[in-house]
Amino acid sequence: MRLYNYNIVLLLKRLSLALVLFFISRLFFYIFNYNLYTEVGLFELTKLFFYGLRFDLSVICYFNSLFILLHIIPWPKLYAKKSFQLTLLGYFLITNLLLTIGNMADSIYFHFVQKRSTADVFKLIFTADDFFILLPKFLSDYWYILGLAIVFFIVIWRIYPKYNPPADINIANNKRDILQLLYELTIMFIFLGLALIGARGGLQLKPLTIIDASKNVKAAHMPLVLNSIFTCMTTYNHKYLEERNYFSNEEAVNYYSVIKYPSDDSLEFRNKNVVVLLLESFSREYVGALNNYSGYTPFIDSLSRHSLVFENAYSNGLRSIDAIPAIIVGLPTLMDDPFITSSYSTNYTKGLVEILNEKNYHTAFFHGGNTGTMNFDGFASYAGFKEYYGREEYDNDKDYDGHWGIYDEPFLQYFAKKLNSFTQPFFAFEFTLSSHYPYNLPAHHQDRFPEGTLKIHRVVRYTDYSLKKFFQTASKMEWYNNTIFVIAADHPAQSVIPNTTNDFENHEISVVDQQKMRYYKNTSGRYSIPMMIFVPNDTSMVGISSKTVQQTDLFPTILGYLNHNEPIYAFGTRMINDSLEGLAVHYVNGLYQITSGDYCLLMDGTNSIYLYNNIKDPGHNNNLLNSNHKLSLELDKTIKAIVQQYTSGMIRNKLMVEK
Repeated sequence: MRLYNYNIVLLLKRLSLALVLFFISRLFFYIFNYNLYTEVGLFELTKLFFYGLRFDLSVICYFNSLFILLHIIPWPKLYAKKSFQLTLLGYFLITNLLLTIGNMADSIYFHFVQKRSTADVFKLIFTADDFFILLPKFLSDYWYILGLAIVFFIVIWRIYPKYNPPADINIANNKRDILQLLYELTIMFIFLGLALIGARGGLQLKPLTIIDASKNVKAAHMPLVLNSIFTCMTTYNHKYLEERNYFSNEEAVNYYSVIKYPSDDSLEFRNKNVVVLLLESFSREYVGALNNYSGYTPFIDSLSRHSLVFENAYSNGLRSIDAIPAIIVGLPTLMDDPFITSSYSTNYTKGLVEILNEKNYHTAFFHGGNTGTMNFDGFASYAGFKEYYGREEYDNDKDYDGHWGIYDEPFLQYFAKKLNSFTQPFFAFEFTLSSHYPYNLPAHHQDRFPEGTLKIHRVVRYTDYSLKKFFQTASKMEWYNNTIFVIAADHPAQSVIPNTTNDFENHEISVVDQQKMRYYKNTSGRYSIPMMIFVPNDTSMVGISSKTVQQTDLFPTILGYLNHNEPIYAFGTRMINDSLEGLAVHYVNGLYQITSGDYCLLMDGTNSIYLYNNIKDPGHNNNLLNSNHKLSLELDKTIKAIVQQYTSGMIRNKLMVEK
């Protein structure tokens, strides 16, 4: 009996070591992303780490299930075999080291996308050639991850609890009878039950999910409670959405309608060219004109004085792959998978490209990347673009950055010249790429653009300069004055908002604006992007709009400006001359978020759980859900109406205006 008890204690010691590894990986996550959590004090951090134990135990029990089973089977002679113990050691080392390194590697990826990875990350890894192109650079920049892996391997090997029972409880002295066997079987089944409870995260009716992290902490702090293995594990093979039915269809449409009708169908269609310039990883925070400090975008700042600028604009996701469907077909990403790679990617939609094709527009998609990058070429074809231009079409690898594709400056010049060869009217979509990790600059520009607080700041300056050169070239071309230019970012990038008043000094930011800029760290602010519309010689399109807008609004807005006179299906509204207050929707760590004006509300799929004032409470410390019941109810109905129509439209393949 004592030998079996010894083996159980040994198992607990070994699993405790696995738990320590998860603690280290969570600590690494916090340190590496410290800038996002500077307001989290030691007591709060301790609570977050404590809540995280439940998610860590779930992963440990799940992936170490065989390891646990081999420890608790009543077979004393097997325990003493050296080969058996070496097998257990190998299993433990390989499994838990991979889990730890996976968590730490995703801590770095989180720095870019600000969300724990879900299972869709494996689609991007195994279907995108860019991953293998970027891998050497990633390993060279973050070599210490491999270094830590080696250190962990050595340390685990040394401190792993060895099988060494005291002499007085060895096998020879451990006589077993039927009572002993019954005892051991009882303990085995108890431990199997405990392991099962641990793997499912407790005794609740349903196994632990990502959304459960929101029950004890603020939405912005959920990534500190979760671990990346758990978020990938629980979203694996999630191919289908759950249809939500909060209201009758008539009620849902009354609260928010995805069918947008023209404001005046008697107006003549304007055959203006449309050029969308989507900027890779441009945070609103980087644009001086939107923040009352110098910033890193002098050209965009100057262009904003001649444009209609939306100072409260949001991306609909935190990945490049989310932005294009949002703009082209008016679809936000309210699920784990990006629409482009989801099970619903073959659903029929009628977006901006197809509508303009019907108006005899010349349509083309431009991205200087390698063919196949993020499936952009496939989606461009799906959306209806007649032509696609990338690195291969550019056909001059002297301008290749060695990782993603052609540098922005030469590719934007190529873009301008190609537009000059198109028949009018045309619709062209250009997606820049240089402001993407690993942030390379052309050799002849190495000394032109000064370093900023973050590595990305240099390439933001470079892309801004490239835009300036593009507009200088384009402004001399015949089509220029007959064009509406839309400039927006795909998603924000890293934030470097200072933590104290002294830290702000080097940023030339007034004390008045300091509190506002901390907004970029909360669940709404981290989606903030620059967005503007520039129409040469149209003074009605100059000014600043404080309306809450999102990427999905661009689809109906562009068509509205062109006087399109038919209804469209879009999860967005016209940003110009529209009486609606405006809103933005996001999928945040398993929660649905709606931002409108100064407020944001988060809903767990069933009930609203948080309401915050983003301006007065940028740290999201005061939940106003119960104290502002009227606004809570209004936003709750709106987000539920959106989610209901989104899930129904996706599942039933009805993302269109029915005739």
